[in-house]
Parts: sequence; structure tokens; C-alpha cells
Amino acid sequence: MKTWYGRAIQTLDGMARAAQGRQAIPMRSLETLASDVVASLQETDELVVEALSGPAGSPLLTNLLNVSILGTRVGIGLGYYGQELHRLALAGLVHDIGVFAVPVGLLTKSGRLTPEERSLIEQHPERGFEIILACDPACHWLAEITRQAHERWNGQGYPHRLKGRQIHEMAQICGLVDVFDALVSERPYRPRLFPHEAMKELLLTERATFPREILKALVEQLSVYPLGTTVRLTTGAVGIVVKINSRYPLRPVVKLIGSESEAGVQSHELDLSLTPLIAVVETLKPPVTGQVQPGKVMPGPHVSSPATDASDHFTSLLESLDAIASTLQEVVQTKRRPS
Repeated sequence: MKTWYGRAIQTLDGMARAAQGRQAIPMRSLETLASDVVASLQETDELVVEALSGPAGSPLLTNLLNVSILGTRVGIGLGYYGQELHRLALAGLVHDIGVFAVPVGLLTKSGRLTPEERSLIEQHPERGFEIILACDPACHWLAEITRQAHERWNGQGYPHRLKGRQIHEMAQICGLVDVFDALVSERPYRPRLFPHEAMKELLLTERATFPREILKALVEQLSVYPLGTTVRLTTGAVGIVVKINSRYPLRPVVKLIGSESEAGVQSHELDLSLTPLIAVVETLKPPVTGQVQPGKVMPGPHVSSPATDASDHFTSLLESLDAIASTLQEVVQTKRRPS
């Protein structure tokens, strides 16, 4: 029996075939999918876990669905709701529809692209704009977001080298999540990154490419260690991330597994935001669907007890995206130093 994710991919495959055959895309079915994404994410993070687990299937199709799911989660963090949130979910589903109008040989070419071939591929946002307008002129807003999904904050995107606030915010959300999904997805030329590795990559190398508030929302909503990730703590214990602390992306709630939980510790769940001397030291496995019962993203903890110097310092580090990036940079540099 197909899962909802599998059925959604089937619908997107129909959309892709329609775009390739220059036929009208199934807009009503896509709107239903977008509504399903929003409704699910307002209840649990189950779809987020699925999107981050490296689902099998055509990378072009899984990317569309994952951008819708992860982009909607980011939108929730930015305060999107109602029709605005539904529009964002729909934009994710079609953000790269123009790629299906590109000759298949170019998309699957293993060697270096010629300047002419790259130019042709970089016109796919315009093809997407045309496909959506031809389907429904009332969807000009959606066509425009599709055309801008590869524009970048610093003006280094395409096809029109827009910059800053010239780019629709929904297009910027889709663009950021598109890059993140590419990093955590398997490719013929490289293995997939763990989500926390992809997050570090974005924070350290893409800070001029996307607006700060959207990067911050991505970190807060998906966490450096997403739901379902298996991690090792400084104590040596192994656990699965079961809840996210939105104010403290580096310190999720971890459910202990293995020998330590079997030994009868008082609580099988450890909230790392309340334990400044215990932290995650490494990721052992990426999120796996079904490995965790998805839960809500937790707001920052409200603790009335006096904070220690260590926790005060840690809290100050996480108050801004700049501080998070600096902390991650320091960790990377430390690991590279010879022992």
C-alpha cells in the first residue's frame, strides 16, 4: 500500500509528464497536495522526518515534494498562516517545474556543461513561468515565484540577477530549502550529507546568498539535528532526537537508547537545553522514517532556576544566527588542527 508520500510523488510525476508534453498541469491535484502538506505539518513533523530520510525515487520529483514540506515548515517559523502558508506549500511543489522542459540529455549529462548548455538550463525558471501562466493566468503570483526561485540575495542567481528585496520572499524560501534538500539527498557524483552537516555548510558558505531571517528560520525549524537523527553525547550515551528546541538548535531533546537507558536512568528523555555540560558530539545515522514518533517543535525552555555561567554563555551564543555560525566555524577549525 502506497504511503501518502508515494502517492504525492505519483501526482508530481503526472505534472512532470504534462509539462514535458506541453499539456496543462493538474493544478487542482497540486492544490490538494499543498493543503495536505499544511494540514500535516500543523499537527506533527512526520513529513519533515520523511523528507529528511533520503526517500527513494526520482531526485527531480522528491526535490519538489521535499521543498514543499521543508519550505512550509520554514514558513511556519516565519509566521505564515492561512492562504499565505498554502501558497508557499504550492510554490514548493512547482518551483522547478520548468526543468521538465529542458532536454533530458542535458539534465543527465555526466561531463562538464558548455557555456551554451548552462545558459539553456538557466532559462528553466522562465519555462516554468510560461507553463504556469499557460495553465491559469490567475496564477501569475505562482508563476513569478517559480521564475525567481533561483535568484539570490547577493545578485548571483539567475535568470535575471535580481538581488535583495527584488526577490519574492517565498522564492527565497524555496531557493534556500532547494539547496538544503540537494545537500541531504544522494547524488551519482557524491554521497548525501547528514542534515546537521548540510546545515553547517549553509551557515558557513551561503550566508550572503540568502537573507538572514530565512536562514535563521531554517535552523530553528529543522534544527541542526532534525527529528529522528541518531546522535552520540559527550557522556558516550547514544540517543534519537525526538523534539527540537527552536531557541537552541544545537540542543534538542534526545531519547536515550542502548545500555544507558536499559540501566535504569531516571528519564529516558534528556533535554540538552537544560544540561549545559552535556552536548551532541557526533551524528551516527540520518533521520529514518518510523524511527521516532514525530513531535512538535518546542519553544525555548522557560526555566526559573538560576543559570550557570556555562548556560548563560551558551544562551548568548545562540541568540543570533551569526553566533551560531561562529560556533560551528570554531568546531570545524578545531577538528582540522593536528593533535
